[in-house]
Amino acid sequence: MMKRRRPVAVRFACARIAAARGTTCLSRAVAFLGNRSILDRCARPITRGPVRRHDLFLGGEMHKVIASLSLLVQSLLILACCVLPAQALPSFDPADAPPAPDYSQRSSWLAIPDGAPDKAMDVFWVYPTVLMDDDHWLMELDDAASRKGAQRTIDQQASVFTENANLYAPLYRQMNLAGLSLSDEEREERLSYAHKDVKNALLYYISHYNNGRPFIIAGHSQGSNILTDIMVDSWGSLDGEKNMVAAYLIGWSITGEDLEHNPRMRICKSADQTGCFITYNSIAPGKQDVAPTILPGAVVVNPLSWTTDTERAPATRNLGAVFFSDNGEAAVYPHFASAQVQNGGLAVIPADTSRVQCKGSSFPEGVYHVYDYSLFYENLKANAMERLRAFESKSQ
Repeated sequence: MMKRRRPVAVRFACARIAAARGTTCLSRAVAFLGNRSILDRCARPITRGPVRRHDLFLGGEMHKVIASLSLLVQSLLILACCVLPAQALPSFDPADAPPAPDYSQRSSWLAIPDGAPDKAMDVFWVYPTVLMDDDHWLMELDDAASRKGAQRTIDQQASVFTENANLYAPLYRQMNLAGLSLSDEEREERLSYAHKDVKNALLYYISHYNNGRPFIIAGHSQGSNILTDIMVDSWGSLDGEKNMVAAYLIGWSITGEDLEHNPRMRICKSADQTGCFITYNSIAPGKQDVAPTILPGAVVVNPLSWTTDTERAPATRNLGAVFFSDNGEAAVYPHFASAQVQNGGLAVIPADTSRVQCKGSSFPEGVYHVYDYSLFYENLKANAMERLRAFESKSQ
C-alpha cells in the first residue's frame, strides 16, 4: 500500500503528562491549537456551511468573529511563551540521535514477560509523551524519569488489560514535548524516529514473541497517534492481522479519511466484534471544538454500548470508573458516567465533575482527555475479555 502522509501539525494531547508532572504553557497551547493551525481552529465555528465573506460581518455572526479573534490573540500569546522550551534545547543534529532500539534485547522493552507467557492473550502497549526535560530532543531508552512516567501509564491505563494479558511495551525514541512549538518540517523529522521505532517493535513482537496468541494493540494520546498512523499506512500487510482481537486507540482520532485510505481497517460496532478498532475522546457535551485530539471526520465508538450510534448510553451501564491517587491507590465508582457519541466526540456526563477536574490540566475545562481510560475502566477490562472469548470461539 502506498504510504499516505498524514498532516503533521501540533498533534500530541499531553494532559496525562501535565497532570503527572506539572503543567506548562506549551501544553496549554495544545488545547487551543490542536492539530490544526490557529486560523483554522478559530474559523471552525463560523464555517459550518456556505459562508460568504460579507456574511461574517452581519448581525449575529459578529460575536463569533470577535470570539474567534479573541481566541487567536490568546493562542498567539500562549504560543509565544511556549517557543522558549524549544529554544532552550540544544540544536538538533540527527547524528546525535540516540541509537535505534534493538528489540531483540530486553533492554529495549519497558515491559515484557519474565519467562514464558502465562496468559492466553497479549497486549502491545504504546505509552504517551513522557519526555519533558531541557536536554534531549529524543527520549533515550535509559532515561530514568521518562521510564518512570511511562511505567505510570502502564499502572493506570494499560492495567485494564494486564490482569488477563501478557504485556509487551516497547521503549521508543519519542519527541520531546517542546517539539510542539517547531515548524511542521522540523517536528516531522523528530517524530519520524518514534514512528520507525514503534513499527519495528510491533513487527518484532509479531514475528518473535506472539507465537500465534491472540493479541490487543493499545495506546493513549501520542501512543494512539503513532499507532493510528502505522495502522493507516500498513494494516493488512503486517502478517499478524489474523490474531488481533482488537485495537484500542484511545485519546486520538481515527477519521473517515483514514478508513477510506485503508479499507482493511474496520471500526468496532458491537461488543464482541474482533479484528476491529476502538477510538474515542472524552469530553463534556459541547466541548468538541476545543478538544485538540478530535480531528475533522473523527469516528467514535461508545465504550458503554460498543457501537457508533448516537443513542445515549446511561450511567447504569458503566461498570465502574477508576481513579488513582498520587500514591497509585485505585478507587472504583460504579455507574459514574453516561456516554454519547456527538459530533466526533464522546460526550460524558459524570456524576461528580470534581473528580474529572485535574490541577494543572493542559486542556480546557470539560475536555476529559486525562480520564479517557479511567472513566470507563471496568468496561474496558470486561470488553477485552468479551472480545477474547469471541475470538477464541471463532477460532475453534
